[in-house]
Amino acid sequence: MLASATLFATTPPEVNQKVLKAFEETFKQPKDVVWHEYENFYEVDFKQGEIKTLVRYDSDGNITGTTRYYFESELPPVITSRLKKKYPERSVYGVTEIYTESDLAYYITMEDEKNWYTVKSNALGSLEQTEKFKKAPTK
Repeated sequence: MLASATLFATTPPEVNQKVLKAFEETFKQPKDVVWHEYENFYEVDFKQGEIKTLVRYDSDGNITGTTRYYFESELPPVITSRLKKKYPERSVYGVTEIYTESDLAYYITMEDEKNWYTVKSNALGSLEQTEKFKKAPTK
């Protein structure tokens, strides 16, 4: 009951009941819940454990997209394995997982001593480096 009271207290009255019900049924014990209402969708930001999550809903309570931010330990094992094999000299700094109704992609930020890299992976572990930046010199 306390969780419901906390959720309600941080939920603006504009969020419809279908969306709230879908959220409560899907995500157990979310923390730091903040809702936003837009013209054609609702968006909710929250933390689930150590994972920062953003979820978009249509007015019927269907998830239309998610963005999750987390560390290497949360990546699917097939992706972690392939990263270590293809880029053994790099370490994973963080992951941005983006789900849309047509795609699931992982954007993995990696680093070595001199550079930052972004590597994109699909759910099957197909890897493609999309960005490379030189690190700023340290003093």
